[in-house]
Amino acid sequence: MAVQAEEAAPIVRAARRTRRGQLGLAGSLLLAGAAAAALYLVLAPLLALLFTAFRGPSDLLPFEPGAHWTFDNLVEVYVKTPLLSTVLPNTAIFVLGSVAVTFFTAFTLAWLVERTDLPWRTPIFTAVLFPLLVPGIVIAFAWTLLFAPNAGWVNVALRAVLGLDAPGPINIFSMPGLILCQGIASVPFVFLLLGAAMRTMNPALEEASSASGARPLTTFLRVTLPVLRPGVLAPLILATLVALEQFEMPLIIGFPARINVFATRLYFDLNPEDELPAYGRVAAAALLFLAAAVILLIVYNHLIRRAERFVTVTGKGYRPTRYALGRWRLPALAFVGLYLAVGAILPSIVLVWTSFSGGSTDSLNLDAYRALFADHRFWPAVGNTFIVAGLSAGLITLIGALLAWQILRLRFPGRRLLDAVSFMSIGIPSVITGFAVMVLHLTIPIGLYGTVWILVLAYSYRLAVSSRLSRASLMQIHAELEEASSASGGRWLDTVRRVVLPLLAPSLLASFLLLFIVGFREFTIPLVLQSQDNWVLSVIMWRLQADRQTAQAAAVGTLILLFVTPVIFVLRRHLLSRQGES
Repeated sequence: MAVQAEEAAPIVRAARRTRRGQLGLAGSLLLAGAAAAALYLVLAPLLALLFTAFRGPSDLLPFEPGAHWTFDNLVEVYVKTPLLSTVLPNTAIFVLGSVAVTFFTAFTLAWLVERTDLPWRTPIFTAVLFPLLVPGIVIAFAWTLLFAPNAGWVNVALRAVLGLDAPGPINIFSMPGLILCQGIASVPFVFLLLGAAMRTMNPALEEASSASGARPLTTFLRVTLPVLRPGVLAPLILATLVALEQFEMPLIIGFPARINVFATRLYFDLNPEDELPAYGRVAAAALLFLAAAVILLIVYNHLIRRAERFVTVTGKGYRPTRYALGRWRLPALAFVGLYLAVGAILPSIVLVWTSFSGGSTDSLNLDAYRALFADHRFWPAVGNTFIVAGLSAGLITLIGALLAWQILRLRFPGRRLLDAVSFMSIGIPSVITGFAVMVLHLTIPIGLYGTVWILVLAYSYRLAVSSRLSRASLMQIHAELEEASSASGGRWLDTVRRVVLPLLAPSLLASFLLLFIVGFREFTIPLVLQSQDNWVLSVIMWRLQADRQTAQAAAVGTLILLFVTPVIFVLRRHLLSRQGES
């Protein structure tokens, strides 16, 4: 492999030099615009956040008249508040506990689906991913309907069966309840990553261990786990990063229990009841949050680079070995059924039922939907949700593809910086993104704050998804195809339109679908940047729940499920059917 890389290197370098000279004015402007957009979407808000943390007084924006450089915000936050003594320990307990639940559940499910003879593996694979498409606030709200101490369905049933008194016996509004809910909610994402690692593992070493007389448990502990370690550690770090930025579960489930974590602390500092937001103090607190996320991202990036050295798939004769479950088949199916019931089936049932019954068992009606459809806020929120999710997904897909092309095909100063910027977006928590975009556009008043367009820009910071998918596909497209087009007299834009885009189409479609789903289910950013003119469905649902209009909130959640369900079939057709290729 090293020899092949050395032989190919001169060709790649020559192609880069030639292609850079043949971009033309339009191509140069397009690529430069993509690079500038990436810097603006990712770096500009973070720089505004950094300036705000060191400018005072804390209730002024960084460049308002009267603002000055100061360390007072840092002293106020880290010395005079319980951030380090209370919020930090709560966040650590929440993150570590939820990651443990997520990883145990996801690893078990991935192992059963990918490495055993578990029946109905394909339907189970699709069903496990269903919660990935549903906004976190919908799942959190459904779980409160199921496990609320007084009126939760499960608690009411348990009290009737066991003869217990209210409240309880299950209290979802607690740290264990918060950990379990967040842990279960994060399973699909980690399951997808772990499944890919297990799917591409060569079973030859396991077969050699078995042939030597080792028991299955011994083979698993001494062979399987060491081989999987590089592919397992990276998803573990990413799961920690995802748990660190979570906001929906801590807000819906943790806030009633007075559990403060970093994300909710930042949000409530931005929305105090009796005073103006202290921008400087919020920015100072966000720096610690952001630093932790960046450190985790650096570790993750290091681990995935190491994982590439442990590729174990070899040759056309590769076929994954599946273990026979035998007497463990029924317990395995019970485990899968329990997860699907708690993670998808029961929340969907209780959500739909509540939307038609209003929490009563007397009769079913459409009153909640009539009231919702008559609400002047609802239909604009539906339009805003589709507009913001669709435009941001398209914008990110375009910019990410252009970034990936110039990072791979060109050599220019700052190429590594651009690559780092495009990747670091995955490590920026949503609550920090929302606040940073707010500070930036309040400081530079260009008429976007409070509109739908600021949400499009804020959502579009997620360049990592598109740039990485496009980069992986471009690496499989040999530069000779583009060189042949150029040698035939084709301009760069013609080459991109006729050669590159058709070959990239599956990757671009995958990027758009994934980013549309992420945008559709987003709650944190629109809540931070909300105004009367840019509400989306997730914010409407939160507002209705806060106003104790439970049936209407459940109706919104049901409609969100109705909107995202068709995406499952699209994903299954275009993405999941190719699951063995990535």
